[in-house]
Order: sequence, then C-alpha cells, then structure tokens
Amino acid sequence: MDNNLEQQIYSARRRSLRILLVLSFIGSGVSFLSNFMTGAILPFAKTMYESGSMTFPSEMTVYVEELLETPRSFFFSSALLYGLSLTGAILMWNLRKSGFHLYTLAQLLILLITLLFLGREHVALGNIMFTLLFIIYYYIAMRNLGVFDKGALNETIAEKEEGQDNECHN
Repeated sequence: MDNNLEQQIYSARRRSLRILLVLSFIGSGVSFLSNFMTGAILPFAKTMYESGSMTFPSEMTVYVEELLETPRSFFFSSALLYGLSLTGAILMWNLRKSGFHLYTLAQLLILLITLLFLGREHVALGNIMFTLLFIIYYYIAMRNLGVFDKGALNETIAEKEEGQDNECHN
C-alpha cells in the first residue's frame, strides 16, 4: 500500500475511535456530575422528604424512598469510578493504552458496585451489553491503531510527523 492510503486508513480509524470517545466523554461526564451531586444533596433531600416539604406523586413514592435509602457511599463511589472512566477516555483520545485499561477497570467496577450496593435487580442487561460493546470496540480500535504494539505505534507516529513535515514544506 502506498503511504498516502495508509495515512487515510489511519485517519479514518482514529476518527471513528474519537466519535465513540465523545459518547464516553458525555456519558461518563454526566454520570460523574449526577452521582456526585446526588451524593452531596442526599441528606438534605431526605430531610425535606421526611418533613413533607418535598412531595411526589404516589406512583413515584416507592422509587423516591428507595433512592433516599441508598447509601451516599454508593453515589460517591460511582462518581469516583465515572471520573476514572472519563480519565481513561481522555487518555485513549491521546492513544495511551493505559487509558484503555483504566476505562475498562472503571466500567467493570461500576457494574460491580451497583450489584453490591443495590442488588442484582438494578444491574440492567443493557448496561452490561453496552459496557462490553464499548470495551470490545475500544480494544479493536486501539489495536488497529497500533497502540498495543509499541513498535507499530512509534512507526505510525513517525510517519504522521513525516507527513506533517512534508505538508509544511509544500
């Protein structure tokens, strides 16, 4: 294959990786914020609910009470793990294999703490499937970009830098 075609394939693969990483940035970022804020306001919300200052429709009462009984440590642990997941996604954006490992570990631990704190009925099959799909996709994408093969990554970076030097001279 000629060098230009290889660079186009590399660019297309990197672009597809980045598209999925944007989804991870959004999901992990929003989950980090929501879990952190929920953990922070939980005692205040519980006090307001118990005093009658905060009311909900009767069909929501069961869900609200279940939420208010969830330990704060679950929300703070989830926030920490989503923060690690976000950090892993940022590292993957920069093609660091440590990002893949950090992201994978954080996502699997999120499933585990949900199981431990809330029980099996709160671990949705969809969450498991999406977690596994993202991990598998990231592994394949990072492998195709040569991230796991140190020699190939160094060659790819050198070729890219060489291509940029040629563009500057033209």
